Amino acid sequence: MAATAADDAERVVAWSAQHAVPFGDDLTPLKAVVGDARVLAFGEGTHNASELWTLRNRMFAYAVEQLGFTAIAAETSLSEGWMTDDYVTGKSKDLDAATHGVFSWTAASFEENRALVEWMRAYNARPTTSRKVHFYGLEMSGTTRPDGRLLVQPAIDYMRTVDAKRAQAVESRFSPLLPAFNVTQWPKTEPSTQDQLVIAVQELVSLFERYQVLWAAKSSLDAYQRAYRHAVAARQLVAHSRMKGQGRDIAAAENLRWVLEREGPKGRLFVFAHNSHVAKWRMLPADDAELHSTMAEFVQPLLGNDLVVIASLYHRGETRDWLGMFGFDNQLRAVPPSKPESLNGVMSRVGKPSFLLDLRTLPNAGPVRDWFAQPRPVRNINVREEYNQIKPAAAFDALLYIDAISPLHLTGK
Repeated sequence: MAATAADDAERVVAWSAQHAVPFGDDLTPLKAVVGDARVLAFGEGTHNASELWTLRNRMFAYAVEQLGFTAIAAETSLSEGWMTDDYVTGKSKDLDAATHGVFSWTAASFEENRALVEWMRAYNARPTTSRKVHFYGLEMSGTTRPDGRLLVQPAIDYMRTVDAKRAQAVESRFSPLLPAFNVTQWPKTEPSTQDQLVIAVQELVSLFERYQVLWAAKSSLDAYQRAYRHAVAARQLVAHSRMKGQGRDIAAAENLRWVLEREGPKGRLFVFAHNSHVAKWRMLPADDAELHSTMAEFVQPLLGNDLVVIASLYHRGETRDWLGMFGFDNQLRAVPPSKPESLNGVMSRVGKPSFLLDLRTLPNAGPVRDWFAQPRPVRNINVREEYNQIKPAAAFDALLYIDAISPLHLTGK
């Protein structure tokens, strides 16, 4: 008798139960999963779970103290990320700005992020710390309503300090164009004006590249790089706008490559973003015009085995829609159990409240490998029943399962 889908799922549950390692109180299993990889990407299955952000904090601390990781890069604004980095490295005392900079997609700030930046600052202040850890934002904008003015202006402000004449000329050129450089006005803008903005942004980047040595000498390399990356982010936002919103992961991958360059050959990077950004495989759409590759797909050819991706899964719990992206009223809401046939639902039957499962140990052939190699529904966000079709074995190196989630904690509450 031929095996049924239910039979295959039972085999997967049995294999997973045998190979899953308890994970939570003891983080040492992380060492074997990461190995010597230069980049560990931890994907969150939802932006609204306290358990995942708290575990992120603990995993990053372990990666720094036990594995020699040197930085964390997150799904947040490049610009606000620098405010966070200034705080954790002791250049700033603005804890509120640092906390918000960890996740810029909402006006709210969260205790879980405050705990992260306070740990990083304390670690950097230790007398025994030989290399300070850094924080980076990977997003060109990091907001649901991106505004190019917030990227162009810091670049021009920097130029005033090193080349006032050119800064004045650049500002005059951008002045009539910037009102169109935002998510609301761009679709309404004449193509000729859009083209002018594209050219102006590209030439702004070119100016920074041409005068890098001179301008960095007049200021500092750090000041130059911050301003230059704002100009690059403006270029990314233009491309994102012209691609009708499909440029986020392209930009994040470019920024990730730059972070690795900045951290140097001995740097090791902890990346924290949604599963949908760190997955190394995404279902191809029927229409190529809708192609939306992930950040991890873009950097995988460069990094190879130096990129290890751990996806997080959850089964049920409670949450709030702090992002306000789906029209909810931020009331406490139940997260119903996952669909039984989903990856989340099948993993919930393993019988452990939290575990780490290394998919690289799958059998070389057979029904268990075949099951993980085929597209499976993977829960996305929460509250609303949304699932992405993902091939788990192709997309992720390991799975981190947590049975139940609960809402993030607002700062000061």
